[in-house]
Amino acid sequence: MTGPSALHRGYRLLSRLLALPVLAWLWWRGRKEPGYRSNFPQRLGFLEVHPASMGCVLIQAASVGEVQAARPLIEALRKEWPDHGLVVSTHTPTGAATLHSHFNGAIAHTYSPLDTPGACARFLDRLQPRMLVLMEREIWPEMLLQCRQRAIPVVLVNARLSEHSLRLYQRWSGLVAPIWKQLALVAAADAASLDRLAQLGIPGGRLVETGNLKFDTPPHTADQALPAALQDRTLFVAGSTHEAEEAALLAAWPAWQLRHPKALLVLVPRHPQRFQAVADRLQQMGIAHARHSLGAPVHAATSVLLADTMGELPHWYGAASACFIGGTLQPVGGHNPLEALALGKPVLFGPHTRNAQTLFEAIESAGAGRRVASVSELLAVVEQWLGQPDRPAAMAAAAASFMALHRGATQRCLQALKPWLGQPPAPVAVGHLAGKTHWYDPSLLGHLDPDDFEPPQQPSADATMATGSGRGQAHRVRPNGVDAVLRHYRRGGLVARISQDKYWNQGAAASRAMQEYALLRTMRTWNLPVPEPLAARHVPTGWRYSADILVGLIPDSRNVAQCLSQRRLGAGEWQTLGAAIRRLHDRQVFHADLNCHNLLLDGAGRAWVVDFDRCDRRAGEEWKTRNLERLLRSLRKEHSRRPGFQWQESDWLLLLSGYRGSDEPSTSGG
Repeated sequence: MTGPSALHRGYRLLSRLLALPVLAWLWWRGRKEPGYRSNFPQRLGFLEVHPASMGCVLIQAASVGEVQAARPLIEALRKEWPDHGLVVSTHTPTGAATLHSHFNGAIAHTYSPLDTPGACARFLDRLQPRMLVLMEREIWPEMLLQCRQRAIPVVLVNARLSEHSLRLYQRWSGLVAPIWKQLALVAAADAASLDRLAQLGIPGGRLVETGNLKFDTPPHTADQALPAALQDRTLFVAGSTHEAEEAALLAAWPAWQLRHPKALLVLVPRHPQRFQAVADRLQQMGIAHARHSLGAPVHAATSVLLADTMGELPHWYGAASACFIGGTLQPVGGHNPLEALALGKPVLFGPHTRNAQTLFEAIESAGAGRRVASVSELLAVVEQWLGQPDRPAAMAAAAASFMALHRGATQRCLQALKPWLGQPPAPVAVGHLAGKTHWYDPSLLGHLDPDDFEPPQQPSADATMATGSGRGQAHRVRPNGVDAVLRHYRRGGLVARISQDKYWNQGAAASRAMQEYALLRTMRTWNLPVPEPLAARHVPTGWRYSADILVGLIPDSRNVAQCLSQRRLGAGEWQTLGAAIRRLHDRQVFHADLNCHNLLLDGAGRAWVVDFDRCDRRAGEEWKTRNLERLLRSLRKEHSRRPGFQWQESDWLLLLSGYRGSDEPSTSGG
């Protein structure tokens, strides 16, 4: 089912009603975090997409934790996939900042749209991802419905599902049940999550346990030594803390520190917007502290160091004598313990670990961490460790063994994704000259001259070829020595009497030429039998535009109509044509004008499909039959109007046998 259910229609209404309040809240939050106001139109799907990113692998990572989890997968993809073919979307500016810090801006970023029909449609239509990769549990009903309608494969990686989330999804099955059948692949982080995901109705063949990607996150390497004032202190790091945890910890800390004057509490709040509030609390409590962001020195009397900078938590874990994982003493569900474990540090955590219950239980069973019930027990364990250093040392060895045992999830996940990836996409360069926009492949053309879009002044006999539509001429040209076909877009029907080649201007990216160029580029990565896109041009003239496209010439080829005007095709040729169409349909590629002029056979007997104007990717199966019927009508039409057109109805059965992959012709019609 690709249409919305009754419950989903209710969800759509609610999402529209909440859109304005949510946008207002994001703008208000931007007072303290300016990142929430940057690129604000992206929240409504208004993207400025570089054409090289169209047809990308889109990775949806909500915030910092998901970006951290995605990091090993992104790094593995970059070894086989170009940066311009990857895009990461996040909800939060801290997630965007984390992505930038890891990859120095090499990976394109956009903010995720609100989950409304309009925002999701604009987002997907502009980006046209070949695949959507969801991190952990990023389930947004409208986004996934629209992916379903566009035949965009969706995979869920590093999937974790708690008992609480399982019950929640089961309660709202009317809204989310179609999603589970839609998912092309689910790579579970652990066996318990795999079992719960199976209970949701995900087909077993699409479920695989790959392990937790966070185990493969490269350990932090110290970029600078600790200042001398810190080297003489015993650091207790409380990472990713929340308000109630900080309040309890700071209330107990001064008395505990009297017994351990060398100890320094390094407090790292989870959310950067709370940095100032924590500093104010320290001031009000009269606790001697220093703010790392201000470069304040740590003195012998300093009791707490407020680590109020982004991205440095692993740095502090690496220098710690004891590490506490926040969000576990307060009923938040727990944050990532693997950042500390990767550095050989055992971890302490509270009872609230439902976000990754299986992981925390495994850490405890392996002796790499310890669960505590309260702040008082937490500080008692830290005191015990300080007095008995052999105990934390043994746990540190267990932490290293635990991490080594569970590595390898990235390669397992990458192997599972490969059937949906295809070949890396070609690069795209953009040129602007005299108001005209050009997209072209610099790896093939090197550079583009505006004259490359002009037909030959005196074309030779073989330089002009009839197009499938019959609306004009496609010209054989050689831009920069590359054999190519130049096609000018023309209108058909009654509209052509008013304007033969002008269309209402929608901007370059939405023009017919650029849309066909982007679709061809994606299809080529799947090794489909289509011509190679070389360049496309958008020429605005006021409220209208005209367009041209350059595609690679298919040597020694003739369309089926031309072939049948001279000879009958053999059974193998018809089956080859049927198989070529099937390959497109298997990738859900809809050809708007599938006819005998747009099917080619080359000198080696290979079949090709050309002219993808107004074509797209579509979900479902019913349109495929209509696509074939259109081709059948074109053959019958040519047979009735061309004397000597050597086609018989029995030939259609041969084509269908190739389409269906059978050895014997089908006995049913189109």
